[in-house]
Amino acid sequence: MGTSVIEIRGLRTRAGGDTPRGGVSLSVGRGGVHAVLGGRGAGKTSLLETVAGRRRAVAGSAEVRGGGPAVVWREGGLFPGLTVAEVVDTWRRWTLDPLTRAEALRLTGLTGRSAVVFERLDAAERRLLDLALALVGRSDVLLLDEPFAGLDASAAARVRDALRSLADAGTAVLFTTRHFDEACWADGVTVLDAGFRLAGISGHEGRAA
Repeated sequence: MGTSVIEIRGLRTRAGGDTPRGGVSLSVGRGGVHAVLGGRGAGKTSLLETVAGRRRAVAGSAEVRGGGPAVVWREGGLFPGLTVAEVVDTWRRWTLDPLTRAEALRLTGLTGRSAVVFERLDAAERRLLDLALALVGRSDVLLLDEPFAGLDASAAARVRDALRSLADAGTAVLFTTRHFDEACWADGVTVLDAGFRLAGISGHEGRAA
């Protein structure tokens, strides 16, 4: 097993209102990919917001070791008129000790698209650009809210391959999804019901570093 870098224990938060929901426990190791599977209103985004420090837990804990996580939200970013390289360079100027532009683009497979204007990117490339920006801060933890939403099978495969490559390099990946087929390639799966309770878990905490 990889060294655990995400530890969620008995986490209770507020999802879709002020009513406390049931507890969730899971862990993700270094180099592991873990999926949180659930329908609309199950509390997937609330869980990520709590892990990312954007939402206060009602009970339990969510600990990220090794620095703050990088987060890719479902809505993504909009960068009209800028090339891929310009977007990454702008993000780097806002970041202390950023990853180089070349490395961020290499890790996400966008090296050959650096001169392309944002509006000309397809859906998968826009998602990969969001991923590249998340990596600029050199985080060992990556949180993604429904990263395959709106993508066709080919585009989803490109994003999935990028995430697996990042995990192979030691990043711990935690992502949410509404679809079983999107979750099943992960090393572990946590299933949430509409009450934000743990309904089932499988897989393992991560691969060996």
